[in-house]
Amino acid sequence: MARKQGLPKVPLSTRPDHERKFYGANLAEVFRTPLYDCSLKNVSGVPDFALTRLKGGSMEMQQAPAYPADRAMLICVALAPTPVDRWRARIDGQEVSVSHSIAFATTVIDLMKPMEMWSAGPFDYLHYYVSRDLLDRVAADNRIAPVDSFRMVFFERDLVVAQLTKTILSQVRNREPLNTLALEDVSLLVSTHLLQHYGNGKGVLRAQPSLEIWQKIRTEEMLRAHLEGEIRIADLATACQLSPSHFSRCFRQSFGTSVHQWLIKLRIDAAKNLLREPDLTLAEVGFRSGFCDQAAFTRAFTTLEGTTPFRWRKLNGRTPVATDPLVSDELRPR
Repeated sequence: MARKQGLPKVPLSTRPDHERKFYGANLAEVFRTPLYDCSLKNVSGVPDFALTRLKGGSMEMQQAPAYPADRAMLICVALAPTPVDRWRARIDGQEVSVSHSIAFATTVIDLMKPMEMWSAGPFDYLHYYVSRDLLDRVAADNRIAPVDSFRMVFFERDLVVAQLTKTILSQVRNREPLNTLALEDVSLLVSTHLLQHYGNGKGVLRAQPSLEIWQKIRTEEMLRAHLEGEIRIADLATACQLSPSHFSRCFRQSFGTSVHQWLIKLRIDAAKNLLREPDLTLAEVGFRSGFCDQAAFTRAFTTLEGTTPFRWRKLNGRTPVATDPLVSDELRPR
């Protein structure tokens, strides 16, 4: 149990109750920190799923304003170890705190429960906001009863959440917005994991078969036609005559990775073909391969291939390559 900490003399301001949700700017303003903010909105224009990064330096222990109950779950991932006694909360009457300090420790909070929270720096968290409506839809897709309550944990190891976070961490740290496909993919993976491992319902998600050959071919055709990622999981699922959550799980079973990670592989494959064209700059290659800019292209290419696009081109290109003014930036350590 963490010892009591002093509260700030002046309470922090926040938005009116009807505007408060635990994601994006609302979450960031609590501790006046920079943020990464990406969300998926439902038909009413309200986010069903959101990613928010909060990062702050050293500061005194501060209490977050009280938030109204929300039909949603919040997963907090510590991107750096959270020092013991630098975070504590009272959730549904229970005192909780940091028991041990590890990177990628996971906290799962039911936002329907009354909560008071105190925090001090330094800290660096990635938050996954998941609405109960989204969870209900994923449960219905898998023909299990909606889950009424979820188990809450604090700063524990969750290998699935940690690995998922690592796959998008480069984009988060570089403030690159996730495209629609990536956001939907992550939202379905997180929702399924919440239902399987934290839901207190009796239903169990069925083991999922692989995609059939025609479904795999159709999926790859559609992904190659939308390398920029502006295609919805629902579109791919419809083409395969499956529900979105069924398709996501079948895809992972068939390809051994998520839809978004496979799309990145297809982008790199396309980039290799373009890199053999001597008249294209690296920036043009990255753009035509579906990346938002050259920096994002270089990071993804280097991660998968173990070398930069510039060096790969020198070894595999057909003729002397186009001069690119950003090559020096590409080779600079990041």
